[in-house]
Amino acid sequence: MQYLKNLSFICLSTFIISCGDNTTLSPLKDVTSINLDDTNISIYATQAAKTLTATVTYNDGTTADASIDFSWESLDSSIFNASTASIVATSNGGDANLSIDYQSTFNDYTSVHVKKLLTINYSDLNISDIGNPQIIYVSGNYENNESNISMENNILWTVDSNATLTDVNASQMTITVDYNVTSILLKASLFYNTSYVEDFNKTFY
Repeated sequence: MQYLKNLSFICLSTFIISCGDNTTLSPLKDVTSINLDDTNISIYATQAAKTLTATVTYNDGTTADASIDFSWESLDSSIFNASTASIVATSNGGDANLSIDYQSTFNDYTSVHVKKLLTINYSDLNISDIGNPQIIYVSGNYENNESNISMENNILWTVDSNATLTDVNASQMTITVDYNVTSILLKASLFYNTSYVEDFNKTFY
Protein backbone atom coordinates (compact mmCIF):
# COMPACT_ATOMS: atom_id res chain seq x y z
CA MET A 1 0.00 0.00 0.00
CA GLN A 2 2.84 2.38 0.85
CA TYR A 3 4.43 1.61 -2.52
CA LEU A 4 1.22 2.56 -4.37
CA LYS A 5 1.00 5.86 -2.48
CA ASN A 6 4.59 6.73 -3.42
CA LEU A 7 3.98 5.78 -7.05
CA SER A 8 0.86 7.95 -7.20
CA PHE A 9 2.78 10.91 -5.75
CA ILE A 10 5.56 10.50 -8.31
CA CYS A 11 3.07 10.37 -11.21
CA LEU A 12 1.22 13.46 -9.93
CA SER A 13 4.47 15.37 -9.50
CA THR A 14 5.58 14.44 -13.01
CA PHE A 15 2.24 15.65 -14.41
CA ILE A 16 2.49 18.99 -12.61
CA ILE A 17 6.07 19.54 -13.73
CA SER A 18 5.15 18.62 -17.31
CA CYS A 19 2.30 21.14 -17.27
CA GLY A 20 4.62 23.78 -15.87
CA ASP A 21 7.14 23.19 -18.66
CA ASN A 22 4.47 24.01 -21.28
CA THR A 23 3.49 27.37 -19.69
CA THR A 24 4.42 30.40 -21.84
CA LEU A 25 4.74 33.74 -20.05
CA SER A 26 3.52 36.85 -21.86
CA PRO A 27 6.40 39.20 -22.66
CA LEU A 28 6.46 42.52 -20.83
CA LYS A 29 5.19 45.41 -22.96
CA ASP A 30 6.97 48.75 -23.14
CA VAL A 31 5.15 52.08 -23.08
CA THR A 32 5.89 54.10 -26.20
CA SER A 33 3.64 57.15 -25.67
CA ILE A 34 0.98 58.69 -23.43
CA ASN A 35 -2.16 60.63 -24.19
CA LEU A 36 -4.47 62.89 -22.21
CA ASP A 37 -7.86 61.87 -23.57
CA ASP A 38 -9.50 65.30 -23.27
CA THR A 39 -7.36 68.12 -24.66
CA ASN A 40 -10.06 70.80 -24.38
CA ILE A 41 -10.84 70.70 -20.67
CA SER A 42 -13.30 73.00 -18.93
CA ILE A 43 -15.02 72.97 -15.56
CA TYR A 44 -17.76 75.13 -14.06
CA ALA A 45 -16.75 77.37 -11.16
CA THR A 46 -19.24 75.59 -8.88
CA GLN A 47 -18.80 72.07 -10.24
CA ALA A 48 -17.76 69.11 -8.13
CA ALA A 49 -14.44 67.45 -9.02
CA LYS A 50 -14.23 66.54 -12.71
CA THR A 51 -12.78 63.13 -13.56
CA LEU A 52 -10.15 62.90 -16.31
CA THR A 53 -8.50 59.98 -18.07
CA ALA A 54 -5.06 59.36 -19.55
CA THR A 55 -3.96 56.38 -21.61
CA VAL A 56 -0.67 54.71 -22.45
CA THR A 57 0.23 53.14 -25.79
CA TYR A 58 2.40 50.02 -25.78
CA ASN A 59 4.96 48.83 -28.32
CA ASP A 60 2.48 46.30 -29.70
CA GLY A 61 -0.01 49.06 -30.55
CA THR A 62 -2.47 48.36 -27.73
CA THR A 63 -3.63 51.02 -25.29
CA ALA A 64 -4.79 51.05 -21.67
CA ASP A 65 -6.28 53.47 -19.17
CA ALA A 66 -3.46 54.27 -16.74
CA SER A 67 -4.96 57.39 -15.13
CA ILE A 68 -4.16 56.35 -11.56
CA ASP A 69 -0.51 55.74 -12.48
CA PHE A 70 0.07 59.31 -13.65
CA SER A 71 1.19 62.29 -11.61
CA TRP A 72 -1.32 65.12 -12.07
CA GLU A 73 -0.38 68.74 -11.36
CA SER A 74 -2.02 72.13 -11.74
CA LEU A 75 0.49 74.77 -12.84
CA ASP A 76 -1.62 77.47 -11.14
CA SER A 77 -3.49 76.31 -8.05
CA SER A 78 -5.21 79.70 -7.77
CA ILE A 79 -7.27 78.69 -10.84
CA PHE A 80 -7.80 74.97 -10.20
CA ASN A 81 -6.38 72.11 -8.18
CA ALA A 82 -5.46 68.69 -9.54
CA SER A 83 -5.26 65.32 -7.84
CA THR A 84 -5.21 61.78 -9.19
CA ALA A 85 -7.28 61.86 -12.40
CA SER A 86 -9.45 64.81 -11.32
CA ILE A 87 -9.58 68.59 -11.12
CA VAL A 88 -11.65 71.08 -9.11
CA ALA A 89 -12.05 74.85 -9.57
CA THR A 90 -10.43 77.24 -7.10
CA SER A 91 -11.55 80.46 -8.80
CA ASN A 92 -14.57 81.97 -10.50
CA GLY A 93 -13.17 81.87 -14.01
CA GLY A 94 -9.69 81.68 -15.49
CA ASP A 95 -7.23 79.53 -17.41
CA ALA A 96 -4.21 77.48 -16.34
CA ASN A 97 -2.23 74.50 -17.56
CA LEU A 98 -2.55 70.91 -16.37
CA SER A 99 0.56 68.72 -16.44
CA ILE A 100 0.66 64.92 -16.39
CA ASP A 101 3.71 62.72 -15.93
CA TYR A 102 4.19 58.97 -16.32
CA GLN A 103 7.07 57.42 -14.38
CA SER A 104 9.25 60.49 -15.00
CA THR A 105 9.65 59.32 -18.61
CA PHE A 106 6.65 60.67 -20.51
CA ASN A 107 4.78 63.93 -19.92
CA ASP A 108 2.05 66.00 -21.49
CA TYR A 109 0.05 69.11 -20.66
CA THR A 110 -3.05 70.97 -21.74
CA SER A 111 -5.04 74.07 -20.78
CA VAL A 112 -7.94 74.02 -18.33
CA HIS A 113 -10.65 76.69 -18.47
CA VAL A 114 -12.81 77.51 -15.44
CA LYS A 115 -16.23 78.78 -16.54
CA LYS A 116 -17.28 81.92 -14.68
CA LEU A 117 -20.54 82.03 -12.71
CA LEU A 118 -22.41 85.21 -13.67
CA THR A 119 -25.82 85.02 -11.98
CA ILE A 120 -28.09 82.61 -10.13
CA ASN A 121 -31.71 81.77 -11.00
CA TYR A 122 -34.19 81.48 -8.11
CA SER A 123 -37.73 80.17 -8.18
CA ASP A 124 -40.43 82.08 -6.29
CA LEU A 125 -41.01 82.16 -2.53
CA ASN A 126 -44.33 83.19 -0.95
CA ILE A 127 -43.28 85.08 2.19
CA SER A 128 -46.92 85.23 3.33
CA ASP A 129 -47.00 81.44 3.67
CA ILE A 130 -45.79 81.27 7.28
CA GLY A 131 -44.71 77.96 8.80
CA ASN A 132 -45.01 75.82 5.67
CA PRO A 133 -41.80 74.47 4.05
CA GLN A 134 -41.36 75.74 0.49
CA ILE A 135 -38.93 74.31 -2.05
CA ILE A 136 -36.75 76.88 -3.84
CA TYR A 137 -35.07 75.80 -7.07
CA VAL A 138 -31.73 77.34 -8.02
CA SER A 139 -29.37 77.11 -10.98
CA GLY A 140 -26.35 78.94 -12.32
CA ASN A 141 -25.85 81.09 -15.42
CA TYR A 142 -22.31 81.01 -16.78
CA GLU A 143 -20.26 82.66 -19.49
CA ASN A 144 -21.00 81.87 -23.15
CA ASN A 145 -24.75 81.87 -22.42
CA GLU A 146 -24.71 78.56 -20.55
CA SER A 147 -27.68 78.52 -18.19
CA ASN A 148 -29.62 76.35 -15.75
CA ILE A 149 -26.49 74.54 -14.53
CA SER A 150 -26.55 72.75 -11.17
CA MET A 151 -24.21 74.22 -8.55
CA GLU A 152 -22.52 71.36 -6.70
CA ASN A 153 -19.61 73.01 -4.95
CA ASN A 154 -18.12 76.22 -3.52
CA ILE A 155 -21.46 77.87 -2.61
CA LEU A 156 -22.46 78.59 0.99
CA TRP A 157 -26.19 79.17 1.45
CA THR A 158 -27.62 81.11 4.41
CA VAL A 159 -30.90 82.88 5.15
CA ASP A 160 -31.70 85.77 7.48
CA SER A 161 -33.42 85.37 10.85
CA ASN A 162 -36.89 85.63 9.32
CA ALA A 163 -36.78 82.10 7.91
CA THR A 164 -35.25 78.63 8.31
CA LEU A 165 -33.14 76.97 5.62
CA THR A 166 -32.95 73.16 5.28
CA ASP A 167 -32.31 70.34 2.79
CA VAL A 168 -29.79 72.23 0.65
CA ASN A 169 -28.38 70.46 -2.41
CA ALA A 170 -27.02 71.31 -5.86
CA SER A 171 -30.32 72.46 -7.37
CA GLN A 172 -32.84 73.10 -4.59
CA MET A 173 -33.41 73.86 -0.92
CA THR A 174 -36.28 74.27 1.52
CA ILE A 175 -37.18 77.58 3.16
CA THR A 176 -39.74 77.94 5.95
CA VAL A 177 -40.96 81.48 6.67
CA ASP A 178 -40.98 81.95 10.44
CA TYR A 179 -42.61 85.34 10.90
CA ASN A 180 -44.97 87.81 9.25
CA VAL A 181 -42.33 89.90 7.46
CA THR A 182 -41.96 92.13 4.40
CA SER A 183 -38.81 90.51 2.99
CA ILE A 184 -36.42 87.56 3.34
CA LEU A 185 -32.77 87.56 2.29
CA LEU A 186 -31.30 84.35 0.88
CA LYS A 187 -27.52 84.67 0.68
CA ALA A 188 -25.34 82.67 -1.72
CA SER A 189 -21.65 83.17 -0.94
CA LEU A 190 -19.10 81.94 -3.46
CA PHE A 191 -15.86 80.80 -1.83
CA TYR A 192 -12.75 78.74 -2.55
CA ASN A 193 -10.49 77.12 0.04
CA THR A 194 -12.45 78.99 2.76
CA SER A 195 -11.71 82.34 1.06
CA TYR A 196 -14.80 84.44 0.28
CA VAL A 197 -15.10 85.65 -3.34
CA GLU A 198 -18.51 87.27 -3.90
CA ASP A 199 -22.24 87.04 -3.14
CA PHE A 200 -25.15 86.14 -5.40
CA ASN A 201 -28.00 87.07 -3.07
CA LYS A 202 -31.74 87.08 -3.54
CA THR A 203 -34.26 89.14 -1.59
CA PHE A 204 -37.82 87.82 -1.63
CA TYR A 205 -40.70 90.28 -1.09
